This record gives sequence, C-alpha cells and structure tokens, in this order.
Amino acid sequence: MSEEIPIWRIKYYPKSLDQICGRHEIKEALKNFITRRNFPHLLLIGAEGIGKTTLASMFSKEFLGREFDANFKLVYANVPLSEEERKLARSEAYVSTSKIGSIAGRRITTPAFIQVKVKPFVQLKVLGDAPFKILVVKNFEAIGNNQQGFRRLMEKYGSNCRMILITPKISSIIDPIISRCQIFLIPRVKFEHFRKLINDIAENESIEVSSDAIEVLFKISEGKIFQAIDILQLSSIPGDKIDKNILYENAQRFQNDLIRSLLLISLKGDFPKSRELARKIITNYKYTSNELFNLLLKEINKLPLSKHVRSKMINLIADADFRAINSRDSDIQISALLSKICLYSQYL
Repeated sequence: MSEEIPIWRIKYYPKSLDQICGRHEIKEALKNFITRRNFPHLLLIGAEGIGKTTLASMFSKEFLGREFDANFKLVYANVPLSEEERKLARSEAYVSTSKIGSIAGRRITTPAFIQVKVKPFVQLKVLGDAPFKILVVKNFEAIGNNQQGFRRLMEKYGSNCRMILITPKISSIIDPIISRCQIFLIPRVKFEHFRKLINDIAENESIEVSSDAIEVLFKISEGKIFQAIDILQLSSIPGDKIDKNILYENAQRFQNDLIRSLLLISLKGDFPKSRELARKIITNYKYTSNELFNLLLKEINKLPLSKHVRSKMINLIADADFRAINSRDSDIQISALLSKICLYSQYL
C-alpha cells in the first residue's frame, strides 16, 4: 500500500477524461464540445455514485484549460445553507417598485440557494480567454420549487455561464429545465472496463486479485468505481492475495461498522454527531436514502433490543423510507429519522 498517498480512491482519481473508466461514447461527445469550444447547458442523469460529477469536473477542466480555477464552480444543492448564508440572503432582499397589484411594494426575495450559491458566480464576467464560465450543480433535484428561479438564471446568464446539472431522478426536474439542456444518460461502467481498471490497480499495488474476486467486487459495489476501490484497499490490508471470500468479508464488515456506529450514536441521543456521520456516509459511499434505510434495518435486527423498541425503530425507518420516495430532499428525511431516534432514546 502506498505510503505517499494511503487512500487509493484519491491516488487513482482520474486527472483527465481519458483516465475515466469506460463511457467511451459519452467521453467522445464531450471531447467534441472541447474541440468546438462551445456547448449547451447539460443535464447528466444516472444512479448515485457512478461518476457523473467526475465526468463533469474532468470535462470542465479540459474545456477551460488554464482558466479552470477562475471560471469553474461546483455546488451541492442538497447541502443546507449555513446560518450566515441565510442571513446574507435575507439582507439582500429588496422592496419592489415595479410590481403592481397585490404584490406591489412587497419585499422580494430570491431563493436563498440561488442568491448565495449561484447568482454571485454566474453574474461575474468570464476571466481570461475562456468562452464562458461553467457551473456544476450536483443533486439538482434538491432545489425543488426553486427550479423556476434557476431557469430564469439559465436564460439571463446563459451566454456568460454554461450550467451542468446533475441528478439521479429526471422525474424531479421540471420540463422548462429539461428543454433547455442536452441530456446525457450516464450508465453503470461495463464489466470489461471495470476489470481492466482493477487489474491495473492490482498490478500497480503489487497485489493478486483472482478473476472471481473481480466479478464479486463488481457485484457488491454495483459498478461504483470509488466504492470498489475502497473495498479493494481494505481487503489488501491482511495480505497481497485477494479472493472472493476476503472481499465478501471485508465489504460486509466495513458496511456494518459504519451503520452500527450511526445507530449507536443516534441511540445515545447525539443528533448533531449522528447527522454528521450520516452525511459523511452518503457523501463518501454514494448510498441513496433507500439504501441507507435498508442497511439501518439490517443492523437494528442484530442489536440486543427489546421487541417494543425494535418495532418502534422499524416503524420510524419505514415511515422515513415512504416519505423519501416522493421527497425532493433525501437529506431532510434522513435527518428527520435520526432526530426521531435521538428523541426516542430519551425513553430507553
């Protein structure tokens, strides 16, 4: 294992479009945009954790070249604003002087996320020789009812800033946004490309991975590259030979430890800490809310709880999972579940 860069997912993070595993057709289409020095707003759609943000970032980096740092921004629509950012959004509200009727003279506020995270960037002129700036919005569906306001920004500042919107659920995106974007459906990486990447990493790290183990790794990671690399690195700690049994054992142990820790912290009533850990799990390992709820359910059945407590916990998870199906913000539903578990812990 490398001493200079101990985390393999960082060591093998792509540095260009060509280094991204598979997706050759999509990469060729993006390279054509780079050659033409122009592209429309883009909408990248695909499951969580399969590389949409990596594609968008590497494309933006190659498109902007040396002007990348000054003209690129990545924002997460599902990350709540801080209290300072909310105060800033409220302070920049204004009194309408042009509206008529019932809203004449009323205080007009731009949605806080757009006002604080998006508008300041898209309003600034392009720096250097880049044709325009690039804004990447991850988990775009989380802005919910503010999509109409975002659409107006796309129209007003489209010549100054192109926007790449990323979402796992196109059903949550309004038609006016969809019609203004070129859509890319990002599939799961093909097994032959996945196998080549794992073999290259194994050779570079001087470990031996059996062909059966690579197939198992592809299945348990569901083709999610970074998750597969994490499991591979964990499995390499005991020795330099990795078979499917070692992978199964480490994948299960790794997953169980994280989820069990989340449950125990919640059962102790520490909501801030449990929410922080949940967000870390979601961010690092790209679980959907449904996947997280299922993992919590499995771990609850292993804990030494009474029938009454176990039944209550299962009902809380079932309710959160039902609400998350139609929710635009899974972070809210996960936080709500953890807060209820923390509250219920007072009666244990």
